[in-house]
Amino acid sequence: MIHAKTFRHGGLRLAQDLPWTGGLPIGNAFLPVTALIPLKQHAGPAARCVVQKGDFVREGAMIGKGERGDSAHIHAPIPGVVRDIRRIRTASDGPVEAVEISLQGSFDRLGKRVERYIWSSMSRADMFQTLRDRGVVEMEEPGRPLGEMIASHERCSFLVLNCVESEPYIRTEGALMSARGKEVLDGLAILQKLVSPGHTAAVFDVREEGERASILELLGKSETSVEACFAEPRYPQDMPNQLLAVLGSGRAGATPKDAFIVRPSTALAIYEALVFAKPVMERYVTVAGGAIKHPSVLKTRIGTSIGDLIEECGGFVDAPEKLVVGGPLRGQPVFSLDSPVTKLTGGILALTREETNRRRTEACIRCGRCLEVCPERLAPCELFRFIEKRRYGEAMANGLGDCTCCGACGYVCPSRIHLVEAFRFANKAMGAAK
Repeated sequence: MIHAKTFRHGGLRLAQDLPWTGGLPIGNAFLPVTALIPLKQHAGPAARCVVQKGDFVREGAMIGKGERGDSAHIHAPIPGVVRDIRRIRTASDGPVEAVEISLQGSFDRLGKRVERYIWSSMSRADMFQTLRDRGVVEMEEPGRPLGEMIASHERCSFLVLNCVESEPYIRTEGALMSARGKEVLDGLAILQKLVSPGHTAAVFDVREEGERASILELLGKSETSVEACFAEPRYPQDMPNQLLAVLGSGRAGATPKDAFIVRPSTALAIYEALVFAKPVMERYVTVAGGAIKHPSVLKTRIGTSIGDLIEECGGFVDAPEKLVVGGPLRGQPVFSLDSPVTKLTGGILALTREETNRRRTEACIRCGRCLEVCPERLAPCELFRFIEKRRYGEAMANGLGDCTCCGACGYVCPSRIHLVEAFRFANKAMGAAK
């Protein structure tokens, strides 16, 4: 029996098996007839468009050039003709420029044998440049370019593979570890060479002994040294501060600044960029929620519309109350089925009225539940009162900057106050004022 650990303060114990187990194998989504590719799929400024309307582009060709270290290149996920270049609204970044490509011509990679490169013989500088050329970013919000992340972790104490999925419905990383675990660990080995960590660990939140045995067997076959850590199923166990609490003994006082934390999706993108010289053109996506007929994890070309993925999962069995990109607690609402999948799209949820449990917002009753569940030991109700009165400076002085917007406070609030939305608004307001 392996003892599972967790963080000490706050958090939620959520039903993780609703409404599906996610045990199905990963499917391949149909290729999009038309791909709509935003030129901002990363934390920094949008890439500069380098194609024009009417141009023919090959599979994997650069269509957007990241001109700063905190920006990333964007590549064509399909071969075809550029039909339009226009502004669209995305879930996380608002209006951004996007390139619309209509499928046409032959693929350079799909269905063909691709040359393999021996990454272990490459210099660190060549590896660094290859990751930048292929547009590799962390495959979750905020989507920092890998080059920028590596540069900020030249003295890395811990390298952590974050396989924890504490939000309900989302099964992307677990399915990826089951299907392509060896390649993920090879990507982790590449990172070991790049950041030279003092210690490497992989953290999992599996629930059954059989799953744990499979993970230990996989790690045992890996050529790299990785410690396996098992976490209790608890939200938000997958966030940096809580994840490092699992590593615990022998590493007391560790902070996210000391650790280089990556998801399996990111490690796989690193592996494919170095071994196959493959740009980031695909994303593994969970499509789930009570309104989805057949919840699935699908390997999807970037630029595919959300509506197409939902249709591939059998469509809606009930009218969705809310569409969300990401998880149900930290995800962003999306208002159009034409919105495209990006590098950062790990999940698409269609939630029913019963699942959203939407009710009228009422006044705070000072019950203290938000204080009990906040994993950062903040007082969300007090922060909200400052924000209501536009006293943003006082909110920051009382810890607003430490809020991770995990949503635990809003989940337990009996008055249904939109706490996280207020915190995000205040942070943007303070950012704009600087």
